[in-house]
Amino acid sequence: MMRALIVEDEPLLRAELADQLAALWPELEIAGMAENGIEAVALLESLRPDIVFLDIQIPGLTGIEVARHVPPSAQIVFVTAYAEHALHAFEAGACDYLVKPFDAARLLHTIKRLKSRGDGVQAIAPEVWRHAMPAPAPVFLKWIKASSGASVRLLPVGEVLYFQAEDKYTRVVTANGEALIRAPLKNLAVQLDPAQFTQIHRAAIVNLQAVDRIERQGAALEIHLRGRRETLAVSEAYARQFRQM
Repeated sequence: MMRALIVEDEPLLRAELADQLAALWPELEIAGMAENGIEAVALLESLRPDIVFLDIQIPGLTGIEVARHVPPSAQIVFVTAYAEHALHAFEAGACDYLVKPFDAARLLHTIKRLKSRGDGVQAIAPEVWRHAMPAPAPVFLKWIKASSGASVRLLPVGEVLYFQAEDKYTRVVTANGEALIRAPLKNLAVQLDPAQFTQIHRAAIVNLQAVDRIERQGAALEIHLRGRRETLAVSEAYARQFRQM
């Protein structure tokens, strides 16, 4: 049985692709699914899939960067909304290229191609990826799955006021409450848009749009948020960016 990894940052699209594959290719095992480049690389190492359905525009690492970690025995199918990269993908030797939105007939064509190529296909060498395809613009995290009590919530990243490291979790604070996610703050930092979020402490990241004012308390800086009572301390290592404002 062949095993596949799906790498797609949009939860609905990720689930839809998995459902379509299950219907059109029931013998294929969906070994795992990743929502960002960092998670994808980790799953590539642990799962060793035969096929990788890989979105180019994903947070953390781009699909092109993830492709450099794909095992030599695996086949890659790019799944993206940007048709302009298709020619470069085929020139680089990708098995196929699906442009979103695609229908069942187009996916079935991809499945037939994957089956016909079998196990003898060699993945594209890393040096080919570096030179054959232009790196896409970075795509940042849009949604976060967070636990709140016994439920799991899907939170728009733009609504987050700040993130705060808490033991093995990261606390996600919005105007309507807070939740926890199982992701280290350092991994989350590379997935956030730096034009909107900035790190103010080794344990905190703040949404700049939520900042009301920055006050000096002795030698330290303190952030006041709009409509909130709590304040956030800015550590010396991150204070320079605010002193220049």
